[in-house]
Amino acid sequence: MSRSWLVCFSALLVCLVALTQALPLQEDQDEKSVPGGRIVGGYVTDIAQVPYQISLRYKGITTPQNAYRHRCGGSIVSSTEILTAAHCIIGTVASQYKVIAGSNYQTGTDGVITNVKDIYMHEEYFSGAAYNNDIAILVVDPPLPLNNFTIKAIKLASEQPLEGAVSKISGWGTTSPGGYSSNLLLAVDVPIVSHDDCNLDYENFGDETYYITPAMLCAGKRGVGGADACQGDSGGPLVVRDELHGVVSWGNSCALATHPGVYANVANLRPWIDAIRAIIAES
Repeated sequence: MSRSWLVCFSALLVCLVALTQALPLQEDQDEKSVPGGRIVGGYVTDIAQVPYQISLRYKGITTPQNAYRHRCGGSIVSSTEILTAAHCIIGTVASQYKVIAGSNYQTGTDGVITNVKDIYMHEEYFSGAAYNNDIAILVVDPPLPLNNFTIKAIKLASEQPLEGAVSKISGWGTTSPGGYSSNLLLAVDVPIVSHDDCNLDYENFGDETYYITPAMLCAGKRGVGGADACQGDSGGPLVVRDELHGVVSWGNSCALATHPGVYANVANLRPWIDAIRAIIAES
């Protein structure tokens, strides 16, 4: 075995290990591996406490006989618009989804169910860095019946949250990496981590494409761990003081003391969000 072959093989192994660690936080569906997260170290909550939360349910085009199953979370930004992660919907079409609002459960039909009519994914998703610009807007029809109690739109952030500010993350993801998802809605409270600290934590993770861009936001208990979003929470909300600041995106495993969770940065991505919403309003 030549030395050059060994070098190439070793480099390939390093890349494969990095790719298996830096997973978007979305659940496995349809017996196929799709990008996919649940709350770790959290508590049972009620939809009235997070009325902007939705369950995005999916089924494959080749399995129309199957029921729609929870795939990702999302946030209500108007009666007809849902904000979620680009990695949740890439490579799919609108007819594969249902949105369920006003429910505490990731299964069943106790909430309000509506259809996804259109999908708008950020055109530069994954541009320059892994999971960069990880954001998408879903248009639903019929409109959600906002009641300001269990179904409510959330205000979008226009400024960055302060380091250390407490954020709330919610969803139906797994309670441990690779574990079982929760049928009950869970939430967890974690502090915002500065961009510089998050970059420092991820500087030696994977290859050079895994870095924290301005379109990303970090939150977690540095040096402590034990609280985070996880698989199945993807696309769901990170909220600070009743404003949507983040969209659950990716991270190194879940709830590690060494690596905060990474979110799409709503304030940074507002120009794109506002532009797409203007297009939707005119259509």
